[in-house]
Amino acid sequence: MRSVATTTDGWRGIPGPAWSELHLLAAIDHAAASGALGDRVLVGFDARAGAAELAVLAADLLTARNITCILATGPAPTPAYGLFAHTHPDVTGAVIATASHNPPGYIGVKLRNAHGQGITWPQPDHNATVAPPPTPGVPHQRADVAAFYAARAGQDLADAARRFDGDLIIDAAHGAVAALAPHLPDLAWHRGRPLPFFAGRTPDPASRPAADEIAASALRAAAAPGNTMVAMVDGDGDRLALVTARSGYVTSPEQAAILLRTGLPAARLITTTVSPSMLTHAARARNLAISRTPVGFKHIIAAQRQQPAMPTLGVEPNGALAWTSGNGGYFERDSLTALATITACFTSVQNFDDAVADLRRDHPHPQRIVTIAGPVDDTIGRLRTLLAGWHASTEDDVTVFDNDGHHRVVVRASGTEPGTRLYLETDPPTTEHITAALSSK
Repeated sequence: MRSVATTTDGWRGIPGPAWSELHLLAAIDHAAASGALGDRVLVGFDARAGAAELAVLAADLLTARNITCILATGPAPTPAYGLFAHTHPDVTGAVIATASHNPPGYIGVKLRNAHGQGITWPQPDHNATVAPPPTPGVPHQRADVAAFYAARAGQDLADAARRFDGDLIIDAAHGAVAALAPHLPDLAWHRGRPLPFFAGRTPDPASRPAADEIAASALRAAAAPGNTMVAMVDGDGDRLALVTARSGYVTSPEQAAILLRTGLPAARLITTTVSPSMLTHAARARNLAISRTPVGFKHIIAAQRQQPAMPTLGVEPNGALAWTSGNGGYFERDSLTALATITACFTSVQNFDDAVADLRRDHPHPQRIVTIAGPVDDTIGRLRTLLAGWHASTEDDVTVFDNDGHHRVVVRASGTEPGTRLYLETDPPTTEHITAALSSK
């Protein structure tokens, strides 16, 4: 299984005869030959097993192509490499060995341009492979990207956390964000140490509880569970979910909506075709310009670059949130920057919970994302029978079922894993009925 390059940030898949480091090197080589990376490239990696070795192979390959490489000294979140590129004018691009949020067993890469943003990059032939240079090239320049990022975005979060009335716990998911824990000792960390089996091995050597179970364990261990916020990030640190005892799991669209309702300075919302109606309602109430893009945060970035001076909020429902005041700041998915924005806007757990409660009172069916095994066409066909009488429409690669504005179901093929994604804005009985019917043979 390989990711779909048009929707996915980067390229990733499960290692095997048809997917290996040689295929990833071919993709990097093809991007470099097309000029997508420039002539001075930052090369980094996340905390997954094998990521550091893949980064060294990529740096050696690019050096053999007469591209100067700066190799990270240790693991760091993907936003750290983007911010480094954005703030260093001599860096023309970045390659990050990461499989993002994908579960253990995947390997992959992401690319960033000179602005530190994701790009739609040229893809080689599906079966193309490139072997690494037979001998290592010249020693690479090195950069401590984790320390750089901790001193910038990390310090902004630490400052906001000190002013926040409540306990803040960061669940680093054993991923790249955990590499920041030694640099930010004043923050509280749950699973705050990278593990060598976070990914890169098949099968996964450890069972992994669901996100709500992990958050519940962190809340139980807190000194004041009712006054604690758990911030959950993904493997490479660009996605964020929030959990409190009162609100439960708070998604990125809900985070964005309460920020807009509270007055976050913004003139424009950019979101994707699968985002919930609750988010666009919040934007319309503020008379914001609204732009919808195909799925994939790179498309949100491309839309933002068309009007970079406009204060903009960019949101995907999978945990991705970015905000810029329009002053040339860094605009990309960044879990810790998003968390700093939220904790600065809502100065206490109670204020945050009150805002979520108000939102859910107005929009009682928050979106739930479910992955169903099976081809998307089969799933859509079954939904036409299950939801007879609902209006169905198709836009790009997304099909929407709507029940006169009361319920909404969005369907698309997953770009990163086998199966079909369902985005459900339905009451619990309808959600249970749909998921049970589609899960049965």
